[in-house]
Amino acid sequence: MNLLALDTSTESCSAAITINGVLYQQQQMTQRGHSTLILGMLDQLFKQADASIADIDALAFGRGPGSFTGVRIGVGVAQGIAFAR
Repeated sequence: MNLLALDTSTESCSAAITINGVLYQQQQMTQRGHSTLILGMLDQLFKQADASIADIDALAFGRGPGSFTGVRIGVGVAQGIAFAR
């Protein structure tokens, strides 16, 4: 199963994918700016894995605890990816 996971609810903005059992991950500590970082992280991960959204079987996101804005960013990105998929 190929999995995409992301978390923007805390100071650690992170994303990871597993493609055919291989883990690719990105993480950056930041107080703000999750909305500008997360999509670039996902793009880099897909390039590293030589994969696309179509290869993803499941999606996971961090739902907190954390800042309301951070959780909302994560939910919005996850929802956008799910609709695209």
